[in-house]
Amino acid sequence: MNKIELKPPIIIKKLESIMKRVPKTHQKQPQITERHRRFKSGFNGEQSLKFFYRYLPKEGLSYLPGLRIMHDDYYFQMDLLIVTPHFFLILEIKNHAGHLYFDDKIKQMIRSVNGKVEAYEDPIEQVKRQSYHLEKIIEEYKLPAVPIERLIVISNSSTHVGFSPSYKEAFQRVIKSSQLPNKFAEYQQKYQEPLLTKKEISKYIKQLFKLHDAYDPDVCELFQINKSELMKGVYCQKCDRSFIMQYIRANWRCSNCGHTSKTTHVEALIDYALLISPTITNQQCKDFLNLPSRSITTHLLKTLNLPYEGSRKSRSYHLLPLLKFHKENLTDA
Repeated sequence: MNKIELKPPIIIKKLESIMKRVPKTHQKQPQITERHRRFKSGFNGEQSLKFFYRYLPKEGLSYLPGLRIMHDDYYFQMDLLIVTPHFFLILEIKNHAGHLYFDDKIKQMIRSVNGKVEAYEDPIEQVKRQSYHLEKIIEEYKLPAVPIERLIVISNSSTHVGFSPSYKEAFQRVIKSSQLPNKFAEYQQKYQEPLLTKKEISKYIKQLFKLHDAYDPDVCELFQINKSELMKGVYCQKCDRSFIMQYIRANWRCSNCGHTSKTTHVEALIDYALLISPTITNQQCKDFLNLPSRSITTHLLKTLNLPYEGSRKSRSYHLLPLLKFHKENLTDA
């Protein structure tokens, strides 16, 4: 079994960066906040399932989280694909609170919480499409045929789930997190004959990762925000990013709380990489960090040991390596 590694997708960090770099009064702030809430809730739901994965077989399983593949001019994305020698299992994970009602007549999932009613596309239809496109990918790349099962997993333990009486498929495919081990055991009983060798599984995984195209949009463009609207400077982490720090005597210092740091500019440069450009020049860095001189800017950039290109005056530094060492351990999944 390969160990499942669920790291926050880069879109979450991008949304966090833009939330703090546009004014709190900006008209797009509510949209950004809501989009971040949804992505964060989804990721938290996926994380919560890790407890139950320990009760699945220890050998022969491969976990492929967040695969997003283009097929027929359409991106389909699976929250988690579990690959076994006997069958594949697609999990669509929902972390909604409140009451969920699955209606087969109108093909919707109705959510009721705190007196508010919302309608969503039926996730059973979502996983049907995912299964269809995955089957077509398997055919197109001449990979060995394998049965594909699908489940909708409700990861919030306090969520109440209901179905319209005639919705038999919902009774079979919608489960709570705690039911996953038993449901998986049912599939093991159903598919006892191994269909894939280790070599074939390795080929499958290699091909699927080759096709994977992570969701990594330009969030300024997504919300139609001009990059000139982004607030510049190095924020004080102790003041909840409410105050801009100044670079004084080789330290960043907050005039509000007195907090000092030698490295807090790294987070600002990560914001720049995520929101503006993956590369930065000395002048752009000086301007974005509000630094007093070009020589100080050059010193700070050199201490980061970033790869660069171009001559001294037109040198451009690559910022993406900063993401690999960021404390939140980001990934582009």
